[in-house]
Amino acid sequence: MSRMQVATFSGCKVYNLSAGKAVPQWLSEKHRRQLSKEEDYRRRVELIQDLEFPTASQRLRVSPDGRFLVASGMYPPAVRVYELQEMSLKFERRLTAEVVDFLILSEDVGKLCFLQNDRTLSFHAPYGTHYSLRIPTFGRALTYHPPSCDLYIAAAASELYRLNLEEGRFRAPVPCSSPGGVNVLALNPVHFLLGAGGVDGRVEMFDPRSREALSSLDVAGAVAEAGRWGGGPEEGMAVSALEFDRDGLTMAVGTSAGHCLLYDLRSSRPRALKEHQYGLPIVALKFHQRARQVLSADSKVVKVWGRDGAGLEGGRALLTNIETPAAINDLCVVPDGGGGKRNDSGLLLMAGEQERIMTYYVPALGPAPRWCSFLDSITEELEEGGGDGLEGGAWGRGGGGIDLR
Repeated sequence: MSRMQVATFSGCKVYNLSAGKAVPQWLSEKHRRQLSKEEDYRRRVELIQDLEFPTASQRLRVSPDGRFLVASGMYPPAVRVYELQEMSLKFERRLTAEVVDFLILSEDVGKLCFLQNDRTLSFHAPYGTHYSLRIPTFGRALTYHPPSCDLYIAAAASELYRLNLEEGRFRAPVPCSSPGGVNVLALNPVHFLLGAGGVDGRVEMFDPRSREALSSLDVAGAVAEAGRWGGGPEEGMAVSALEFDRDGLTMAVGTSAGHCLLYDLRSSRPRALKEHQYGLPIVALKFHQRARQVLSADSKVVKVWGRDGAGLEGGRALLTNIETPAAINDLCVVPDGGGGKRNDSGLLLMAGEQERIMTYYVPALGPAPRWCSFLDSITEELEEGGGDGLEGGAWGRGGGGIDLR
């Protein structure tokens, strides 16, 4: 028996798979056996075993082959790797400092790179830590350019550091126009155009074969021109999130004031603007390929909205809102796990300021991944049984669950 909470927003159902109480790690085996007799404990949903950290989780990545989930968290700083097919923890490693960002450099989890908040770059192999080095200033983001084997590091400096992983040495840095440094990096998956979002509210575009910027987009100016920014110039607006679509032409930009903009790379003007209303920085942006939706997250809510439709004035059709019980640090769309072309599923994972990694299933986005395809059967049975859950997109406390029998 298990318990699942469901919320409905404009007819779109969102299933909360991480609702319920977490079991304290200090609990003895005797007390755990006693706890297993309680009704609330037996009805909780645990999709992946031990999908939690002692204090909070920070970053989430799925390996390119779709077999593994890598999560970083604290405290103490650690990384956990989960094998999705087995729905269980594969291994855990402790780290020397908190993780700011990390990359999976291989198809599986054999090669990992961690950017830590003590200016350290730590490279890991299957046997453990392979090598560590330090960068001149505190790092903020990472991205990797496979054709040249260059690792780009955004930091609190007006340049991008380049580390060549084939030669094992730093190359000449790439100068940027943002005096306060670069917050986010993104690499176009089709033609490898590099985007760098700065503190000054601009996104600079680079060809990895050259150290000079090809163009610059004034994101803060576009928001002000659309009349969506009431702050003065002294307050500033930084770029806080950046993502390229797999079509090679579409780019999403998130700002520190809660705005999301969609750009066609052939134009310097945004073709869509979405506002989160909370005024909080956008922490993650994702393109959902199967449903043709954009997922944007700040620390309070994840908004799922259509990428096709009205322009700057009319806004975009909102599919659903997902309000979380804890502040969001990162968002991950789990692939469906099938062979061939990688498609996105309806399963969402969110790292946040709580022990458990938040897990949600949205059938309107797509089916469940193959390794947990039973979710589709469960939700279909719930709908046939007339279980409507909670209306209005708010998660209840106490009696808002649906029993799965």
